[in-house]
Amino acid sequence: MKIDSVKIFGERHTGTNAINLFIRENFDLTFKYYDFLGWKHRLAPKKSEWVKHDTSNTLFIFLFRNPYAWLRSMYKEPYYHHYLKINDRSFDEFLKFSIEDYENSICLWNQKNESYLRMSTEVKHSLNIRIEDFRLDQEHIHSLIANAIGQNSRKLVELTSYINGRGIEENKSIDSSLAIPELTKLEKNFINSYLSRSIMRKIGYDFL
Repeated sequence: MKIDSVKIFGERHTGTNAINLFIRENFDLTFKYYDFLGWKHRLAPKKSEWVKHDTSNTLFIFLFRNPYAWLRSMYKEPYYHHYLKINDRSFDEFLKFSIEDYENSICLWNQKNESYLRMSTEVKHSLNIRIEDFRLDQEHIHSLIANAIGQNSRKLVELTSYINGRGIEENKSIDSSLAIPELTKLEKNFINSYLSRSIMRKIGYDFL
């Protein structure tokens, strides 16, 4: 069956809006949103849930980001409206702070990405994309998507601006955002004590 739609899953600050715009500019696909397996930032649905939907003609794209850079972005803008004072904490305090249903943001990173890796092996059509790889070689990602959907796209349209849920932000640097931040020894040790070694290995990230 021909793939004619796409559903994107990825945590906040993993480039979901950028990939969305990239696909819009380069391919003719229908986007599946909240009414099809829920929020794009959610824990990936288990098979017992998604099997109730027709996924045969949908490409699922799962997005990943280096945890050290991701944690710094979450600290700067956590999109966490349940407790607005989360922004008043130091980075060290933020790392230890409980967020949503998770002990801390590192546990959130582990469990969300574990769910994406699991679902990517269950559905018929899927791509796992690290946002750093997208930044380095959009032509390669373009080729991966084209091959996955069996569709020749229009001429490659690359994205060069920082994109988030508010749109294009010309004053923000993509490379600065994706750069691994300077961390203290205590911060690195705390993060590494929680990071899942198996998930880091499966996605292809190195420990600091």
